[in-house]
Amino acid sequence: MTADPVARAILRRLAELRPPDDPLHAFATTVLSGEATLRAAATHPAFTEALEATLETTLEAALDEARRTVPERGEARG
Repeated sequence: MTADPVARAILRRLAELRPPDDPLHAFATTVLSGEATLRAAATHPAFTEALEATLETTLEAALDEARRTVPERGEARG
């Protein structure tokens, strides 16, 4: 298990929010239980795809939000 309190809090939240059959729930509970370290779980093929998909979705959402809130180049500001 990780000693970082922020990482533990995030893992606990993932375990709470994700359904039991979700790979990210399994990832979080695997680390929280001490069955695997954070690094080992993050590089395990069973969890890598789920982590990559979640990261991609999160980054796309952040990019969409930035596009909506940041003016295009050349637009007058103020």
